[in-house]
Amino acid sequence: MPFGRKPVADDSPLAESEATSVAMPSVARTTTPAPSSTKSFARQVLTVPFVLANVLFLALLAAIAIPGKVHPKTSVPFYVAAAIIEALFLWRYFAGGRKRSTCHIAIVVFLLLIVWETVSTDLKLTHPVLIPNPENVFAVFPARWEELLKNVTSSMILLAEGFITSLIAGNIIGLFVGWMPKVREAVYPIAHVLAPVPAIVFAPYLVMLLPSFKAAAVAVIFLGIFWPTLLNTILRVESLDKHILDSARMMGLSTPTMIFQVLLPYLYPTVATGLKTQLPTAMLMLVMAEMYGATSGLGYFVINYTNYANYTNVVAGIIMVGIVVTILDFLVGLLVRKTVKWS
Repeated sequence: MPFGRKPVADDSPLAESEATSVAMPSVARTTTPAPSSTKSFARQVLTVPFVLANVLFLALLAAIAIPGKVHPKTSVPFYVAAAIIEALFLWRYFAGGRKRSTCHIAIVVFLLLIVWETVSTDLKLTHPVLIPNPENVFAVFPARWEELLKNVTSSMILLAEGFITSLIAGNIIGLFVGWMPKVREAVYPIAHVLAPVPAIVFAPYLVMLLPSFKAAAVAVIFLGIFWPTLLNTILRVESLDKHILDSARMMGLSTPTMIFQVLLPYLYPTVATGLKTQLPTAMLMLVMAEMYGATSGLGYFVINYTNYANYTNVVAGIIMVGIVVTILDFLVGLLVRKTVKWS
């Protein structure tokens, strides 16, 4: 009978065509927002500081390419340096969450290089000896890379010996002193007086007193880091939560157990984050100490060519010090991020 006819099955061609015709508009609706998301992504990336930094990079390349009143022997090292700076900027910008501060740093660097190139090479407004042109300065790196590498290695060895020993000694002794009230009363005033004294003032005396300059440089770094570290560690232990100290005393923990299993893990995050200020300070003291009588090192490189009025090499040495400090700061930040989870 006609009233008993069953409806068309879902897998029939008619049903498939109807389903397709019904589904098509929904597919179209889901794919239409793609252009807007692309535009929003472009707006997030192509910010005004980002565009300005890249425009200044192109302007720097143009300033190098335009013939000026001074004709350096080669501009290739300067081109390479500019390309490396641009590559580091792009990597830091995209890997670091597209921060505006990264663009601002790149803008300042490119502006300084453009001004330096314009006034020294293109217009020749500066003294050629006191302010050398950037082409000659950056040409020092490939020409004297072996000498620079030797001096950097020498400085890093001295820095590691003085900095690591002073850091370990300052923190361990500070934990013991801070945990023992009677010892703290005797040591704290001494640390409070010696911590603000710049260690570099001891350099001339230590160079004459100790048997070698290496020992004098390590001693300068040690004194400059040890006393501030000792003082800060004593203050951190003293400001520790009283409930933690009372609980430890009630449990009857021994002094070594309290220091290495309670205090040291508790204070480690502040110790790790403090490295970002302590390491550049140690590097500064090392470079200044190397100017007093060293035969190698970055400080020796700078002061040696200053004595010969070779300011092209002097500026290159100063730039090398900045590069080393930047790399050390990056490594310390990486260490803090890996070991302190909430940093």
